Amino acid sequence: MKQCKYLPAKAVEFCFECQDFPCENLRKLDKRYRTKFRMSMLENLAFIKKSGIEKFLKQQKERFTCPECGGIICVHDRKCYNCLESRDERTSSTND
Repeated sequence: MKQCKYLPAKAVEFCFECQDFPCENLRKLDKRYRTKFRMSMLENLAFIKKSGIEKFLKQQKERFTCPECGGIICVHDRKCYNCLESRDERTSSTND
């Protein structure tokens, strides 16, 4: 996050490693993303903490890969960058 003093300084790799977790900036970002894009930064970080970054990346690749063409589905508009079709049903699930 651009207002964080710990991440740019590499004092932490993930926000959940910070003594201030979850900070006010992260809570605001999480609320905005939950409302606009149906995803949670806090849930994502909890998943990474529990299961590791590799499992998280695998999960996200499955979640945001277009089932029709294999392109990438944008979290912001839920459209595939390749075929430009709306893939709303693919991104409506929550983290496992």
